[in-house]
Amino acid sequence: MPKVNLLSPAFVVSVGDLIEGYTENQAQLNREWDEIESFVSELEAPFFYTAGNHDMNNAVMAEEWQRRFGPSYYHFLYKDVLFVVVNSELFGMVNQPDTPVPGPWQQADQMAFIKSVLAQHPDPRWTIVLLHQPLWSYSSVNEDWLEVEALLGERDYTVFAGHFHQYSRVTRNDRNFITLATTGGGSGLRGTAFGEFDHVAWVTMRDDGPRIANVLLDGIYDEDVSNPELLSGLTEVANAIEMEALTSTEHLFSNASQKVTISNPTESILTVVPSIARQTNFNIEGLMPLSVPAGESVELFLRLSTDEPVPYHSLTTASVEWIVTGIIGERPAQFPVLKPILPLSKYAIGTIDGVEVDGDLSEWGPLTYNAARQGDVLSPELEPNDVSFQFDVREGPEHLYIAVNVIDDDVSAHADLIPRAQDSITFSIDPRVPPERDASMSAGQALFSGDIDAQVSTIVSTGAHAKDELLSFVDDTNANTQISFASTDTGYAAELAVPLSYIASKAPNGDDWQEARISVGVYDLDSDAHAADVLYWQPFRYGDAPLAGSQVFVRPN
Repeated sequence: MPKVNLLSPAFVVSVGDLIEGYTENQAQLNREWDEIESFVSELEAPFFYTAGNHDMNNAVMAEEWQRRFGPSYYHFLYKDVLFVVVNSELFGMVNQPDTPVPGPWQQADQMAFIKSVLAQHPDPRWTIVLLHQPLWSYSSVNEDWLEVEALLGERDYTVFAGHFHQYSRVTRNDRNFITLATTGGGSGLRGTAFGEFDHVAWVTMRDDGPRIANVLLDGIYDEDVSNPELLSGLTEVANAIEMEALTSTEHLFSNASQKVTISNPTESILTVVPSIARQTNFNIEGLMPLSVPAGESVELFLRLSTDEPVPYHSLTTASVEWIVTGIIGERPAQFPVLKPILPLSKYAIGTIDGVEVDGDLSEWGPLTYNAARQGDVLSPELEPNDVSFQFDVREGPEHLYIAVNVIDDDVSAHADLIPRAQDSITFSIDPRVPPERDASMSAGQALFSGDIDAQVSTIVSTGAHAKDELLSFVDDTNANTQISFASTDTGYAAELAVPLSYIASKAPNGDDWQEARISVGVYDLDSDAHAADVLYWQPFRYGDAPLAGSQVFVRPN
């Protein structure tokens, strides 16, 4: 806010997601809205609110918005420029695209309002539309949004949105549709070319339309700072660094050679300078700078070793940062590519006669797998004295059991919050075969493509009656899945029992499935933190640096 004041704008508009939200707890809502309103009060210019999915995803939150701010869709005129603020959550909520957010407003009324406002102001100097979700960016564009575009017709207009935390400018109907990046929200912050940066968009209205300067801490960029074509080129180069999968059938690791292939899909030379970004408990040798001619590939062989043989499951993830410099899409670019390194084996599922699913792990004995440090190279490092966990996977006569013992110095459980907003455990069991279970995609792609739904997948909180959230897919009624938590002297423990028949229903070969990719992660919310961090045993399969072949467990003979 102080930086915006330095720019002395006439007024400030938002594109939503101002609070964490996703709660029906009135006291929590009051705390979050009071906090953001205290920030807004620092502005020396008027501030116009736009509703996002974090601001309004249930009736309680919608009513709180109405109490504080009045309408969730509205318009105003400034120097003959028409501003139309739209509530994208009425078109469809993020977690239920076909369902408008419940509460005081109806989508039909909003559509009538938009039609009326545009009819009342048929020829303003310009029209600016503000909303949270870039509804034009989905594979299937909402019919109501297509009607809004038709209503806008041939007038001069520009559309601003947010939601994706990644800047992009696209042209539709010969008009600019701009998705803003972040002003402090979650972002990989890989730089302007990726559209990942914290910024404000400074808009100056001129006779020929708005001129947009994206103001960052380190400079000013125009509206074409990133676009789908440039991002596609960068992604192609980043994906051209291929790390050979190191998968063994042995129990102990002592040494291996890992081949790295670096291809250059551009029309100019690429230079690549690697360095170890995260140390580990095995040695890495052979890193060196490389020059890759246009259209060619080079190979690099890394030597991995330990001083003495150790179990594969005790190895911790290392990472190498590859600084790539070249001309991408006719623009000079330099950016980091982070890749995990971890020799893998297939881990044996043990056997157990049966488990009373009560959170008491006494019948398990020592748990085999230990996550005392962050296994995902792009997630925040977490101190072992803050949170760590051990887990094990065993098969009984009718169920697959997972036990998790979490060491946590500050357990946070809330019955009225979604699991990811508090201490919780995420499980996934994927009995499919490669390439399906090794597919590299973002969490959003996995969600909307149905990849997550093809697994046994859930996030379960320590809160006894935690609010359901979108990413929980285990149907407890149909699957007869059992989950239980129990407090311990050092944190909490959990047991999960999934019927083998339910897993078989997800496997292409039914009851004869032999392997599964089994992921376990622990969300940790400390009392002095605003959001939970998540600790993974091995790289997150839907992150930006996944590891094909990781976390594969083999059934007992």
